[in-house]
Amino acid sequence: MAQDSVAFQVTANSFMADVVEASATTPTLVDFWAPWCGPCRQLMPVLERLATEYGGRFKLAKVNTDEEQDLAAQIGIRSLPTVVLFKDRNAVDHFVGVVPESQIRQMLDRHLPGVAETPLVRAQTLKKTGNLAAARTLLEQTLASNSDDVALRAELAEVHALEGDLEGAHALLHELQAREPNHAAVKRLEALLTFSDVVAKYPDLKALRERAAADAGDLQLRHALAVHQLLGGDVEPALRTWLDMLRDHPHYGDGLARKSLVLAFELIGEADPIVARTRREMARMLF
Repeated sequence: MAQDSVAFQVTANSFMADVVEASATTPTLVDFWAPWCGPCRQLMPVLERLATEYGGRFKLAKVNTDEEQDLAAQIGIRSLPTVVLFKDRNAVDHFVGVVPESQIRQMLDRHLPGVAETPLVRAQTLKKTGNLAAARTLLEQTLASNSDDVALRAELAEVHALEGDLEGAHALLHELQAREPNHAAVKRLEALLTFSDVVAKYPDLKALRERAAADAGDLQLRHALAVHQLLGGDVEPALRTWLDMLRDHPHYGDGLARKSLVLAFELIGEADPIVARTRREMARMLF
């Protein structure tokens, strides 16, 4: 597996130096995975996003157990995915399988050293409390000296979108896609803006509900209502709408239901159990 922007590959030859010894300076989270492992693919983007969000408080390493069977055996890996946290040259914690993101955060926070709140975290806090102007100012000031930070630029684009500047947000998205198309923050931003464009087209939720109730067969209205539900935090009804559309109208809008579900997973996060359940339903319909 090629090295990416937030994680690095570890082999038996490099494990002692890059993980065990390095953990004396910076805790290292090791993801033991395999290419054939579906849950591994669900977990990877969650770990990558956390590594970005935690801003260097831990390093993320990956071990392809198909290629490093002896190393996996030495560590005692019996099930995939298994994630092990090394600190001070010792394995101090671990989990097996796809677990909720909150559980991963709790494990990290138990062991990682305290750190002053990063600009990204401060901006996210300001955004959540509705102080968009302050969040934008902080991000712009930070980017003035760190213009290549993908997570900061993606966060700035989200703030632009929330302020109603979808054009500016899309411009930032296109720039980031040209540089880091597979970055977790970029994929999340793409999903958010795709759905935000729908909300911009149907801004009046009350009127939308009335129209959708009056014409239950209008798939575009059903889709728009599901988008409003998803962005408003009412996740399960939104996913159910797209699953029903996928079952009954799989080819509508060039596969609109399938595409919407995939984008929704980027926003919800792969570690949320509802994503795994919905993926299984999708698989039964598609295959």
